[in-house]
Amino acid sequence: YSPELNRIEKLWHKMKYEWLAFKARDIQTLEEDVDTVLQGFGSNYRFTFC
Repeated sequence: YSPELNRIEKLWHKMKYEWLAFKARDIQTLEEDVDTVLQGFGSNYRFTFC
């Protein structure tokens, strides 16, 4: 298992440390924040796997 080579792991790392403000104190807030990023993926949030 090599998380540094896994595209989903790279995407989650970018979401977690760059795009999401750490304000989620409960699961509902976390789900809303992740949904916001996923809805904006491609327009507000861009990521290259290179």
